[in-house]
Amino acid sequence: MTEAEIFEFDLNGYIVYKDMLTRDQVGHMNGILDEHIPDETHQFQFITLDPVFMELMAHPGTLRIIRTMIGEWMRLDHAYGIQMDRLTVERGHVKPNLHGGPRHDHGEHQYQWFDGKMYNGLIVVMYALEDINPGDGGLICVPGSHKSNFRYRPPVDSHLVANPSFMAGDMLIFTEALVHGTTTWTSDQRRRALLYKFSPGYSAWVSADGLDDVRALAATDIQRDLLRPPSVGRRTPVEIPDE
Repeated sequence: MTEAEIFEFDLNGYIVYKDMLTRDQVGHMNGILDEHIPDETHQFQFITLDPVFMELMAHPGTLRIIRTMIGEWMRLDHAYGIQMDRLTVERGHVKPNLHGGPRHDHGEHQYQWFDGKMYNGLIVVMYALEDINPGDGGLICVPGSHKSNFRYRPPVDSHLVANPSFMAGDMLIFTEALVHGTTTWTSDQRRRALLYKFSPGYSAWVSADGLDDVRALAATDIQRDLLRPPSVGRRTPVEIPDE
């Protein structure tokens, strides 16, 4: 991360990187998901559907960014996809909400600096596979709340709440210490995004057993390293290859 990127992430608790995926990559992934995921599905599993999703988990450019956020022992904690359309809320799949925040979930959601280094707990890497325009809905957050000294979640329609926009192929990263959530999707176009959630190597938010089927598909050393169970003793850094 550049100094400007670190400042932006520290200020807001999230950051958008443009064009992390090419148009062809986005089209290929959408084609795979179209074959497997019904239109009305809200949350879905995807990482075992095709090797391209395992490759995306280990995207070297992304790993270099999150190494600054959670250190060299990074590990994939879990992953899932999200779809929304105008009827998602009516179907009862999700209600407009805000959750997360500093020290939430038994203190796992954390954000701090010590001796010139950034420390996070669980972070979310979200790749957009469809455009998210201003006012469309979907992801909402309270910028800066990852550093708040109060456990407070404003109403979803508060002036404190932001609805980040980013285009297909862009990547948004946020810390779970940020107060965030979902609001009603208003666009005629579908929302579709892939979420990879990474933890420091010593930490787990969900049981590591949940990745057993994913581990069985690991094809490279870096994929295997990212899928190691959490530990401290004898853990080695993840070796990120040159792109």
